[in-house]
Amino acid sequence: MSKSVVGSENSVTYTEVHAGVLGAVVGVLAGYASRHGFQSVSVALGVAFVAIALGVSVRGDVPVAQRTLRREPWYALSAFLLGGAVGTLV
Repeated sequence: MSKSVVGSENSVTYTEVHAGVLGAVVGVLAGYASRHGFQSVSVALGVAFVAIALGVSVRGDVPVAQRTLRREPWYALSAFLLGGAVGTLV
């Protein structure tokens, strides 16, 4: 999974890809919910996702998805925005 990014010598890790996929999926769901009249669901998804990605503390065990978002928040948030735009257009 560590292949070179186009025009760069940096490699993309599994955590970065996973954060991007999570962000895109949640973004598409939020955009789709907003498009079909469920703005409160869309806002709740967005607020929860951004809060987790930016490190709002949670008590107890932290699931793998939350650890992934905290390690690579910018991949997750940028994919969330792109996914939200796609979800709104669908």
